[in-house]
Amino acid sequence: MLLAAVISCGVVGCGKSAAEQQRDEAATLTGLGEKYVKEKVLEPASAQFRNQFIGKKGAPCGEVNAKDAFGAYIGFQRYISVARELTLLAQDVAPAEFEASWAQLCR
Repeated sequence: MLLAAVISCGVVGCGKSAAEQQRDEAATLTGLGEKYVKEKVLEPASAQFRNQFIGKKGAPCGEVNAKDAFGAYIGFQRYISVARELTLLAQDVAPAEFEASWAQLCR
């Protein structure tokens, strides 16, 4: 009986409102996005994030600033993180390609 209650809490959220469940899900997705972005920057510990949100297709989107090889911050740039292999920083591709992806996944 206790096991059924624990499983039920995991699925239903144990009394959490829909808004609370959405916030928890957004925080989880944002955390994954940050993790994948940190894997792409030169100094992961230096990564600073701002303007983060979950895009219309469920992809974490936002801006990241991190240090370069000289130890200087490069300035905030946008990112899209669909999955580990599909995390895209604005500097990684041509501007038009990034803008098309941003429009499709983040706006």
